[in-house]
Amino acid sequence: MDLTPYGKANQSRQYLWGVVLVFIVSLVSHYAQGWISEDNLMLYYLVSVIVAALYWGVGPALLVSVLSFLALDFGVFQPRLRLNTPDLQYFLSLVTFVGVGYVISRLSNRLRTQAHEAEQRAQVSLELQQFGRDLTHLQTQDEVVRAFEEHAGRLFGGGVRLILGGEQLCSVGGELPEDHDELLSSFSQQAQLALQRVHSENELRQAMLVAERERVQNALLNSLSHDLQTPLASVAGSLQVATDPSITLEPDVRRGLLQLAGEQTERLRRLVSNLLQMTRLDGPGLVLNRQSVEVDELIGVVLDQGPRTLRDRITTNLDAGLAELDIDYVLVVNLLLNLLENAHKYTPEGTPVEMHACQDENRIRFDVRDRGPGIPPEDIPRIFDKFYRAKGLELSGSGLGLFIAKGIVDAHQGKIQARLREGGGLEISCWLPCAGS
Repeated sequence: MDLTPYGKANQSRQYLWGVVLVFIVSLVSHYAQGWISEDNLMLYYLVSVIVAALYWGVGPALLVSVLSFLALDFGVFQPRLRLNTPDLQYFLSLVTFVGVGYVISRLSNRLRTQAHEAEQRAQVSLELQQFGRDLTHLQTQDEVVRAFEEHAGRLFGGGVRLILGGEQLCSVGGELPEDHDELLSSFSQQAQLALQRVHSENELRQAMLVAERERVQNALLNSLSHDLQTPLASVAGSLQVATDPSITLEPDVRRGLLQLAGEQTERLRRLVSNLLQMTRLDGPGLVLNRQSVEVDELIGVVLDQGPRTLRDRITTNLDAGLAELDIDYVLVVNLLLNLLENAHKYTPEGTPVEMHACQDENRIRFDVRDRGPGIPPEDIPRIFDKFYRAKGLELSGSGLGLFIAKGIVDAHQGKIQARLREGGGLEISCWLPCAGS
């Protein structure tokens, strides 16, 4: 929008329309003289003067006034087609036409100017209001700058830019008339307030990220210090007793101690592996080493790598005719081991852990079921969060197993979900892509 006074149309066209208007009125007056008196015909010309004054301004109104006077004197009053002897009546007619045309044109111009200014103020107010609403949703400095230049450009016709930096956060560049300084100042003040808000939100966001990072690090250190102590103590104690020459042990007892040390060492290896997997999944640019894998072969490798206590209680059920998987072999083995060990950890002794695999369109669905205590229903959405542990269960664990499982499934563009089972326990299902899907 151009903030200039009321703009006039082409002046020559206005004067031409004034001449045409006088000609039309004269033509009508010529044919209407038999029914209308000469004095009443003056009203037609007076109306033409008023129309010219209302719509075309002072100049065309004065031209129409003079032409109307000449038309009356030369073509309407007797004798026609020659100028009559001037008298007071003609001068009064001329003064009336000119006066009416001038006064009405000035008043109409003033009204148009006032209406235009009111429209401008309304548009400025609306633009400022819209600018303020837009600023509340912006999150970066670049967005604030673009919004300022967009809204200010519509009002000032472009050429205005917002310059960041300095003690005032921003300044305005561009050449504009002095009468626009106050309005432009309103825009720049709103932009400055928005920039201050963005700056404060960024600082708050950074502070929250630092606090969250510290919280995660502290939780990880606390979890590691607790999780590492138990297997390390078991390994150290078992090896110390098994290798102490002063202690006489039966071969079965010694074998059991060495087996316990081996299982606890495997537990340590799994914990370190989970930490490495978490680092890999949290980092950018995870690249899958995809390959085609048979489902029964995959399950066999998972069971071989799991602890003996898990192998003794797990039951598997694989549907016939399952398609091959298109997966990262190492990651998916880690995924299924985490699901099985999580179920094994929370399932009471003497109850089975079930694994079922079936075809689900172009994916293979794996279900891991247990009969443990389950978790509160309101915690289901959080079960795959980092460091999540079920409430009220005093069991060891870093709370990373299901988080890593979800990360691996997401990397394969699959799906994972958990639900409570009827009769108690938890079922975790994940969908992985088939080869060629």
